[in-house]
Amino acid sequence: MTEGSARRRAVVIGAGWSGLTAGLRLAEQGWAVTVVDAAPQPGGRARSHRLTWRHGVHGPVEFSLDNGQHLLIGAYVDTLGLLDRLGALNAATVDRRPMRIHQPGGLRLTRPSFRRDGPHDARSGLVGTLLEPLTPLWGLMTAQGLSTGERWALVRTLGLARLKGWQPAPGVRTVADWYAATRQPARMVSVLWQPLVVSTMNTPAQEACAATFLRVLRDSLGSEPAASDFVMPRVPLGDFFVNPMVTALETAGGHLQLRRDVRRIDVGEAHRYRISVSARPGIEAESIDADAVVIATPPGMAARLLRPIAAADLVADLERFTYLPITTAYVGWPAHKLPDTDSLAPIQALRTDPDRGHHAHWLFDRGIQGPWRVGALVVSDSRALLSTGDRGNDDALTNGLIHQLASETGLPAPDQLTLIHEKRATFACTPDRPRLHARSASDTLPGLVLAGDYAWPDYPATLEGAVRSGLAAATALGRAE
Repeated sequence: MTEGSARRRAVVIGAGWSGLTAGLRLAEQGWAVTVVDAAPQPGGRARSHRLTWRHGVHGPVEFSLDNGQHLLIGAYVDTLGLLDRLGALNAATVDRRPMRIHQPGGLRLTRPSFRRDGPHDARSGLVGTLLEPLTPLWGLMTAQGLSTGERWALVRTLGLARLKGWQPAPGVRTVADWYAATRQPARMVSVLWQPLVVSTMNTPAQEACAATFLRVLRDSLGSEPAASDFVMPRVPLGDFFVNPMVTALETAGGHLQLRRDVRRIDVGEAHRYRISVSARPGIEAESIDADAVVIATPPGMAARLLRPIAAADLVADLERFTYLPITTAYVGWPAHKLPDTDSLAPIQALRTDPDRGHHAHWLFDRGIQGPWRVGALVVSDSRALLSTGDRGNDDALTNGLIHQLASETGLPAPDQLTLIHEKRATFACTPDRPRLHARSASDTLPGLVLAGDYAWPDYPATLEGAVRSGLAAATALGRAE
């Protein structure tokens, strides 16, 4: 690229949700954008997985499901807004409904809606508009499975958190500390807080950052009613987000190059960058010159790329992130065995009991997939289950999950079960984790920014954090002149 060119060139390293978001925003702002990724498909850690199950009538049936369960909530305003702008958010792609947390034989907490789309609904119009802000309080006060005292304790806890600006008290570092400081009853911890913590933070309460958890509560239960909505994709995330983003990127003039491994970044004159990439090991690297670089990779890979050119303390921070695994067990029944569409709740909290092999925290309904009715059992932070790496461990886990499914839900034993272990599914959201952001490298490397869920320090590892970090990276580089 020569001086005086009409368009500045940006290279985005990584085609996950943050990289695609940054690439699209830059292309729309007039940058000449190339997004490169070493993987054979875009999407990063939130990608699709191919399953083949043998059906008694139809034989082998292949279909796509996500590598894990990625529940969105209404508070994910940037992700949902982006999808809506791309025309990818509609009844065919998502199932959106008011928050509902149900445990078999236990807690039932539902945020009702007083507004309806139908013009003849008595709760529409002015009355619905006036009552809608009261729905979080109404949901808490009408929760089943809680005593009157527990309901009031819950309302008091959230009220005090709001008064304190959703900040933990001095000395309160972990969520477990917060339980003690706010005198949470043991039963409230087990039936409500623990499921919420493990699903939102993907980190156990004794390690999870209290300040981050309170921000999550602020933006969901503590915000407008729609912020706590559950938004469940009806289609794999590749179809829901990745494919529309790639199409929009290319329409805006950007380019996506897969199977392109970035070997190094060199600093040129006037803070230009030269990115060396190759198609596979052993092949001589090619170079791309760029005015700006977005590193939208996991922190460890970012550290490798930055080590020769960045400050040592930044590289050290990138290397300090630790990761936790998440295990998903996809279960399937021939569709005729579960003809009632309500036989599975859309999202159901489960009671864990490791001594009985009951490790799953949630059950998601993934609907009809060809001749199969599919559910997903999720084990957040499955470190203990993967510590031995023994195949027999998987067999024991499978048997325990089947028993848990039957005892918790009364559903028949599934005909199929497939385990998917994501060993580096999420970073550990601890109080001591590094707090990095888009411009963490820019003081010494102008025009080089970071993106990724870890680079949005207000949140744990979420899709919304990834999208917001991508937008922040593009904003940091500014609009092309």
